[in-house]
Amino acid sequence: MSNLIVSFDPGASLTKIVYELATEGKPCLMTMEPEMLKLPQSSIDAYMSSRKGLESSKPADEAWVSNPADGDTQCTVVGFLARQFSASARLDKLKYETSIHKALAVIGAIAQHNKLPNRFSLSLTSLLPYGEYQNRQAFEQQLQSALKDFRFRGQRLRVKLERFECLPEGAGLAMIRQRQNGKEWFNAQTIAVLMFGHRNTSLLLFERGKMTAGYTNGLGFHQMVKRVIERTSGQDATALTSAIYAAGSDITPDNQAIRTLVKSREPKNIDYELQMIVNAIATAKAEYWSRLYDWLESTLPAVNEVILSGGAALYLEQELQDCFQEISTYWGADLQQQVQEVFKDKSNDYYRTFREQEALSFRLIDAFGLFMRFRAQMEKVA
Repeated sequence: MSNLIVSFDPGASLTKIVYELATEGKPCLMTMEPEMLKLPQSSIDAYMSSRKGLESSKPADEAWVSNPADGDTQCTVVGFLARQFSASARLDKLKYETSIHKALAVIGAIAQHNKLPNRFSLSLTSLLPYGEYQNRQAFEQQLQSALKDFRFRGQRLRVKLERFECLPEGAGLAMIRQRQNGKEWFNAQTIAVLMFGHRNTSLLLFERGKMTAGYTNGLGFHQMVKRVIERTSGQDATALTSAIYAAGSDITPDNQAIRTLVKSREPKNIDYELQMIVNAIATAKAEYWSRLYDWLESTLPAVNEVILSGGAALYLEQELQDCFQEISTYWGADLQQQVQEVFKDKSNDYYRTFREQEALSFRLIDAFGLFMRFRAQMEKVA
């Protein structure tokens, strides 16, 4: 058994990690912001010097990695630290390419947080959009090479990738349904898995127990956010995403999450700006759902069950319930409950309100289901 087992979901709005140390034998949770940026090492040195004595107690919050191939002059900042440098989530790049440095940062942060030695073994299972699934071999080869020798926050680490698995986003949930109901049931169904993500939306089709088709489009939640930005003034995508999600279906001037978006401090302009924001969000949501519905109508064949996942699915819960009222749907409520139970002692680190708890646990079910399956496979082999 490897020293470390990791389920890695490099989401475009949040990197989600479930891991287990061989010495502990229980799942742990880690999340990181999606931003990353390549910088001169001197920039990090200057930043850390200015914060001397104020360093974060969490390596994941001040994460940067470097590779011998880059020399000593370059490094890549990841997550919350990258956000401090106004980095982007790089939605324009292939996810597997940006995931290499994110994975290094994740492994380094876990190693430092848990005081692992400089050398250890790793088994990792990861998710990629179906549209990038064909890049899984390149992802594995590049990650295996990078892990052999890299630095995390200046500490040299040499990690042996003993086992690697990569599945399309949503496939872990299909495998969970098979375990829940048995192979005979699964083989008799036609099942669609819909993953509504920040970057894109994917559909996986399972027939007679096998994945027979997959589709990915660019209709991620960021498209709705983009439309709101175009119709308002001075909005930041990160803050806007959080506020839209927190507001949910209550798109009104009285909603506190929406009121936090107001930039004006002039009383005569506040009401005008609030109405502008409300109108922009309501219109963008209607357009976003119309585009998704059109894609679903043209792409989704007749199925027995639809598995719904991804943060945007929870945001569009009512629309999706209405859309699939004649078809059996699975939202992973049992997995959500399991996630909340397993990580209940960590709740204060990740969410402050019930809605945040519900949202994060829902967004974790694919990575968590993948982790549980991956660990069970390893125990069986062992």
